[in-house]
Amino acid sequence: MEEMNGYAGEPCEEVEKCLHVLVVDNEEDIRGLLADLLTSAGHRVTAACDGNEALEIFSREAIDLVITDLGLPVMSGWEVARSIKKLAPGVMVAMITGWGADFDDVQMLESGIHTIVNKPFRTDQILNLAREVMAAKKTMQAERSLTQ
Repeated sequence: MEEMNGYAGEPCEEVEKCLHVLVVDNEEDIRGLLADLLTSAGHRVTAACDGNEALEIFSREAIDLVITDLGLPVMSGWEVARSIKKLAPGVMVAMITGWGADFDDVQMLESGIHTIVNKPFRTDQILNLAREVMAAKKTMQAERSLTQ
């Protein structure tokens, strides 16, 4: 078992069959729940408690999916998403929020948010999000192998 920012999980043996997910939430219970859910589905999870830590991790690790809370200390989930998209436009960013507000499509587009998941979220919402990213990752890998 490999320690990943406080969460144990099996490292991905076959890269094409799993994701590396960055979970960003200041609530330890939510980070733990998301990490447990995603690692039990075979994905590798790295967790951060704020935007600065998330950006530091993102700059040094290959991340396939970012799941960030909206209400974070230091910088909001919107700012985290914008910063991630500047570094890697192709990485999917999902935002979770307990604020229950409706969000403007323009704001989501400008911030690079792919989807918003309201708290309390269902496990199938998170797992479907991971499946969607896996499908996109497989398509990109297939396209790359055709051009090589």
